Amino acid sequence: MEENKVKLHWQLFLIVLVLGLVGIFYIILKRQDIYDSAALYLGLPLLIALGFSLIPKRKTAMGSTMKGMTIALLLSAYVFQEGYICILFAAPLFYLVGAIVAWQVDKARKRKEKTYQAAAVASVIALLSLEGTSELTTMPREQAVVVTKLINANIQHVRHQIAKTPKFDDNRPAFLKIFPYPENIVGEGLEVGDIRQATFVAYKHIWWTKVQGDLAFKVIESEPDRIKFAVTKDDSYVSHYLKWQSSEVSLEAIDTAHTQVTWKHEYRRTLDPFWYFGPLQYYAVKLATEQLIDRVATPELKS
Repeated sequence: MEENKVKLHWQLFLIVLVLGLVGIFYIILKRQDIYDSAALYLGLPLLIALGFSLIPKRKTAMGSTMKGMTIALLLSAYVFQEGYICILFAAPLFYLVGAIVAWQVDKARKRKEKTYQAAAVASVIALLSLEGTSELTTMPREQAVVVTKLINANIQHVRHQIAKTPKFDDNRPAFLKIFPYPENIVGEGLEVGDIRQATFVAYKHIWWTKVQGDLAFKVIESEPDRIKFAVTKDDSYVSHYLKWQSSEVSLEAIDTAHTQVTWKHEYRRTLDPFWYFGPLQYYAVKLATEQLIDRVATPELKS
């Protein structure tokens, strides 16, 4: 009985030690200003996976690793004040890395082999976690999304609609409901210098920790069939994940009753790895661009 208690105490000590080392690693990333790199989203779960997989006298590496990942993610909201959006999108990567490493460790244990394969897998993940930590290991961050739609209105009506102050309601795609949405928008007109400013309100922890910021676009080019906006201010919560750069609308009169609207957004991806966050951000920006065409460029049908 005493021996079992001693083993349990050692296991608890090792668990706390692993979580403590992970916390120190996170603080180092924060101070080095590389906490948006793959070192956080791949390197950190790799440390957790290795630590919990190798704790002795555990039933399976997979079980202990998944528990460790869950504890670390839950603690991140309170200890490191990470927002729910970050945790939500980081969780799949954490569990994926943990599952890959733990699976290799369990497989080696069942066959009573040395964990060479697990070490090789961990080494590959460690190399991947270097993305974003230096210019040499950073993939291109500048991205662009272009959406084209045909609107049942002539080009003058569409341009007049774009000149109005934008209005949004909560009727939006499910994926966009994860992110902050503009609660108040001011500004109108399509003359050079005209500004649109949207206020975004977010709650980092779903129901509390209110974060408010503004995103402002200024008209820098205005032609009958083209309007270009540039970002003049962005301290909204969305800026933690991507940096808006420009927004451009092109209009093409198909006939007297139809206009083809092409809306282009350019932004800078700030999160790594690119193969994970790149497609997610592209999809979110594409949905947001479609919303702009539907809500901002499409005149309301008169009943």
